Amino acid sequence: MVSAYAIATNDNKSGDKDCDVVFKPGAKRISDAYGGGYAYFSNGLSYPANRDDLLRKISEMPAVDLFAYFGHGYNTQLGGHILTEADIQKLADALGPKMRHGGSIVFYSCLAGSRNGLTTSLLNKIGKGVWIYGHTTTKHSFKNPDVSEVHQADGLVFRMLPDIYGPKLQAAWEESLTYTDLWLRFPLMHHVDIIKELNAIRLVGTWSAPGPRKYVFEWPVVNGRYSTEESLCVNPHGPVTDATTGKAGSWELDDELVISWGSAAEEKWSLPINPDGQLVQGAPGVAKRTARGKYGSIQG
Repeated sequence: MVSAYAIATNDNKSGDKDCDVVFKPGAKRISDAYGGGYAYFSNGLSYPANRDDLLRKISEMPAVDLFAYFGHGYNTQLGGHILTEADIQKLADALGPKMRHGGSIVFYSCLAGSRNGLTTSLLNKIGKGVWIYGHTTTKHSFKNPDVSEVHQADGLVFRMLPDIYGPKLQAAWEESLTYTDLWLRFPLMHHVDIIKELNAIRLVGTWSAPGPRKYVFEWPVVNGRYSTEESLCVNPHGPVTDATTGKAGSWELDDELVISWGSAAEEKWSLPINPDGQLVQGAPGVAKRTARGKYGSIQG
């Protein structure tokens, strides 16, 4: 079973509504998706009382596979409550016993994932097999595509997620955080499964295919509830229609795109999906996307 817990800042800064509009709803979304708990802490208290309230909330949560933090951040600190290396050590001491081996910590906070920043320092202090994610720029909390990953392999490894997926999938990665709940799943997913979903985004729409034929691909992706690793990483799939004949079929993305037309032979397209000129295995010419399609829903 996959378990998750989220903590968000409770008190808005003067003239700011981020806690009410972004941070608290984000924590609630994590809770709804995984069936776990969430809490708010009193960041408006004076330091170090605000820090201690955060640590107390962490001490009260169960052991988890995913811990999510929502609040303002900076390169080496969180708001006005985690300010020093000593504070980061206290945070590590609180979080470490709560994280299951191989679990993930994600900071939906500006700049906390900067190179040699808070996430790196925290990982060094926790000293166990966890993965930590954070943002390296100042953009919307969970829609920010500039996400870094740090973990311990043969030494500390720092990587940017967009670099892992590559430039061809950059736009799809940005879209995924806006229109699907990938933003709350990616910390627990394998990169290969994330890449499948990014290819699905490039697939959705109307295509001209060799023949000539006209295909319309749909992806009925919805916000889900997740209790197992398998439920997080379902192969993208959906209906496809050959508009030239009216024939209905289905598609699924795994190591390649497989298009099934009932009893007829399957069609296979290699990855990555290329809207400007997609090779179709065993067929002359290329397929091209002629119109984008709609999928998912605005995440907040």
